[in-house]
Amino acid sequence: MEKTRKITTITLYVLMAISVLLFVLMVSSIDDGPTQGSRAMQMITMNINWSIFLFVASALITVGFALVQMFSDKTKALNALGSVGILAVILLVSYFVASDQIPTFFGVEKFVADGTLTESVSKWIGTGLYVTYILFAGAFLSIIGFGAASIFKR
Repeated sequence: MEKTRKITTITLYVLMAISVLLFVLMVSSIDDGPTQGSRAMQMITMNINWSIFLFVASALITVGFALVQMFSDKTKALNALGSVGILAVILLVSYFVASDQIPTFFGVEKFVADGTLTESVSKWIGTGLYVTYILFAGAFLSIIGFGAASIFKR
């Protein structure tokens, strides 16, 4: 365990050093000569790509460790799969309830003409709204239910 902690600490310090170095290079590349900002734009792009790399790597590592933890215990795995199943059911119900009709509002013609708003997009927007409504209602009802349960336990 101690060895893992040392490796993790060293890796974090190396990543932090690279990040600081890229930031310093970006700030020092700001110039006001004839090619004003061209080097800075390259460094900004490099910093954005580095940030994307760090985000993706951390997300993959987080998901990987979560999966390892989940599958190390059978009850945790069943609870997680049950939660995913409930979310899948909510998503399916929301999808089938949502309408694919394009709404009418001021300026909708522009979005329809350039292809931004299609029937499929409208259906997924409706699905997202219904999922939000269902999850909000579930959270609200659970707050009321747990509050009532604590009152009756007294």
